Amino acid sequence: MRLKSCLSPISANVLLPAHGRLYNVFQMDARTAQYYDENAEAVFARHQSVPSPVAKYVRLAFPPGGEILDIGAGSGRDMQTLMREQYAAYGVEPCEPLRHIAIEHDPRLVERLMGGSLPGLSSQIDRKFDGIICSAVFMHIPAEQHFDCAFDIRNLLKPYGRLILSVPRTRPDVDEEGRDGHGRLFVPIVPESLELLFERLGFQRIGKWENEDALGRRGITWTTLLFELGSGGPTRPIDQIEGVLNRDRKVATYKLALFRALCDIALMSYRLAEWRQDGSVGVPVHAVAERWIQYYWPLLEDDGDFIPQIRGESRDCGPHIGFRPQLERLIGAFRKSGGLDGFAIASDNAALDSAQNSILKALLNRLAHVIVKGPVAHAGATSEAGLLFSYDRRRRQIVVGTEIWRELSLSGHWIHDALILRWAELTSEISRKVISPSEVIERLLRVPVRERNVLDARRIYSDLSSRECVWSGTTLGNRFDVDHVLPFSLWRNNDLWNLLPVNPQVNRDKGDSLPTNALLKRRRDVILDYWCALHGANPKRFEHEVQRLSGTATLHLPQTFDLVLEAVEITALQRGCLRWEP
Repeated sequence: MRLKSCLSPISANVLLPAHGRLYNVFQMDARTAQYYDENAEAVFARHQSVPSPVAKYVRLAFPPGGEILDIGAGSGRDMQTLMREQYAAYGVEPCEPLRHIAIEHDPRLVERLMGGSLPGLSSQIDRKFDGIICSAVFMHIPAEQHFDCAFDIRNLLKPYGRLILSVPRTRPDVDEEGRDGHGRLFVPIVPESLELLFERLGFQRIGKWENEDALGRRGITWTTLLFELGSGGPTRPIDQIEGVLNRDRKVATYKLALFRALCDIALMSYRLAEWRQDGSVGVPVHAVAERWIQYYWPLLEDDGDFIPQIRGESRDCGPHIGFRPQLERLIGAFRKSGGLDGFAIASDNAALDSAQNSILKALLNRLAHVIVKGPVAHAGATSEAGLLFSYDRRRRQIVVGTEIWRELSLSGHWIHDALILRWAELTSEISRKVISPSEVIERLLRVPVRERNVLDARRIYSDLSSRECVWSGTTLGNRFDVDHVLPFSLWRNNDLWNLLPVNPQVNRDKGDSLPTNALLKRRRDVILDYWCALHGANPKRFEHEVQRLSGTATLHLPQTFDLVLEAVEITALQRGCLRWEP
């Protein structure tokens, strides 16, 4: 396909003005444009005398056989590289004399190299490309036009298209006015500022290289950036999430509860999620529903205060949240047996009686219905990017896009904190300020304490004929502590696999630090032995808790160890935790 065929007659006239320069489209500094016009032969010879500095990145950057546009094609050197590598290469160059020389030396460029430059190029070319090269261009464009140029490039790329961008990092030959010895203007650019500019427009940097000047000019260095455009719009996943939290219409707190559950699963139970063939992620709706019980229980528990969770809700009238009667029945069933803590312990130990099981089953079914028909069906409906979720009825999965799931996995602990605040503020607003945000936050932060969980682990270890400190290997007598491998302050987790016996002084030394990778591997056999003891003493609970971690019904302790090892490393990296060993 010839590039000319992509241009309307009007736009072709704009791209190829009689005067040879594109001042009406490209606002290049006049002295810089004059230099290239008057020295086109020398510029061509200089560029052709050395290999292209970006040629070595072409095969890495672009899909085989893709259609690639070279913006600021100059001598046509990069276009020739692209054609040698079997790409469909097209180029635009604002300097008419340089363009003519390039075509004269390589007639293949006659229908491929056209007049044009940034900004404004996307309004003249009515097609999109698999990739773009923009080498040694941005430093000649005034800084105030950089956004327009970047926006132009985005409009010229297909979804997931790639961009190679190179700019000088250092130019010691530039004077105080920003001009070199030839009078060319060089706008000072910090490459990292361009990274942020393109990221704000929906690009992700996937490569970065620092190189010496190809022409061997002393002190001049170049930075080459490789970007990939997202699936379409400029909206980043975090912006989509923020849009739902702040701008989506919210009649109830459901959307906040959905995001909170997905954050918790992405951070601490990510093995429950299934990567689907199309690249999306399926999250079991029952896993979300189970977490909603924990979130809403402290808000609905009747201790004198009525805390509305939907607009117009009151104790005696008005619309109620769609599962209030079912959850209130479960709360009533455990009112005299430990409340939320008692329910969590009974559930973990598969110790609910038939009446409690029947109430729980009805509640989970109702929760699943509310989740699917409410936030899954409406989150993001008012945003430019559209709906964020869908539902797979056959697999009973909430389907989450790859970009959203990645954001929840990488930034979930920050998003979680923002969710708690938004939830508290919305609840206060719904109650017409009768309930303060601080009152709601206190309830939202409550998790099942499961004190008996720690006591159960202690009892099991006390019954062993001999014990050693899991971290130091020293013999333990009757006095020992129960340590959290993953600190409770980070994971809020009292599962049996996370509780191991330790010397009290060693426990104080460890504090809230995470064990090093080397320490965990060194003490692997000891940890597995303790897990065997825990499983032997309480198999139902141990298997249930490991299943929440692994996402599989089969118990395999060596595999569980690998998962814990992974969880520790991810937590350490994402939360910036101190590592420790005795």
